[in-house]
Amino acid sequence: MGAAASGAGKADTCWKRPEGAAGDLESFNTTEGFDAHGFQQALNGWLRQWHMESTPPWLVGWYNGKRQETAGGLQLIEADDSAIAFALCSVPRFIDVVGEHYARSRPDNNFVDAATNEILERLKQKLPAELGIILANTDVGPPYYHVQTIGAIAGLDEHLEDTDIKDEEWCEDLRADLEDSRDPKMWGTDPETRRKIFGVNVNHKYGGWYAYRILLVLSNVKNSSVEKPLVQPTPLRFLEAESAKRILREYNLQHDLCLWRNITDAQPADCRYSPEEYFFFNETKPAKRKQFLELKAANYAEVPKLRA
Repeated sequence: MGAAASGAGKADTCWKRPEGAAGDLESFNTTEGFDAHGFQQALNGWLRQWHMESTPPWLVGWYNGKRQETAGGLQLIEADDSAIAFALCSVPRFIDVVGEHYARSRPDNNFVDAATNEILERLKQKLPAELGIILANTDVGPPYYHVQTIGAIAGLDEHLEDTDIKDEEWCEDLRADLEDSRDPKMWGTDPETRRKIFGVNVNHKYGGWYAYRILLVLSNVKNSSVEKPLVQPTPLRFLEAESAKRILREYNLQHDLCLWRNITDAQPADCRYSPEEYFFFNETKPAKRKQFLELKAANYAEVPKLRA
């Protein structure tokens, strides 16, 4: 693989896991003087049992502004621009949560979404109504949201495009390889479409071994009322040039191999998917996913209890 990313963690350890107290969420029941970062810490404390984590707090207007700039206003969040929001992502070992939910509920399909919805409903019960809670499963719509934009404006991910690669010869070689490898039956015959280099987000901690699952907006909590008003972070730029090239190439040419998900050659084991997660999340046939979960459920000595 390519060169290491500057600022990445040591080869033999994962970055520090988020801290927080699991029982504190109910105490955030007033909007004036709201501690947005303290809320994130408590939220992470509750999410840890589900193998999920939250972004830092961000403003709806940061996201909507970027969508106006890059996508003509598509996939906007229907809330005040000054409202505080978070996005929740699953991290390595989330397959255990999916397996336990399947063993309890035996959904016929949409197994990951069903597990996510269970977490969403439990979270809804924990959060004070005074905050004006908006919760959505970002994999289910409408409405749909652009999670790569969320990760980038929240300051958690680096968004990587071919325009970030200051080597046009390299980009042209990749476009040529994409045109040769993309089947016209699937991609069509338009050369521009077959040569397109798709961008990707890379997380500063997990590389590509994570997935955004839930949008949380506190519609009654405005930036003017928080304890420390939020300032939009500068876009992350932690990948070195050769790492960026490698990731873009592997993401576009060999997406299912998941090599692009590693920031470095020595991506820590607890910052990437387990072998069973690799195969489950790469599997596109619902029947095979269901059989996998049946086999996993058969290994439980008893029906797993809900984690919260």
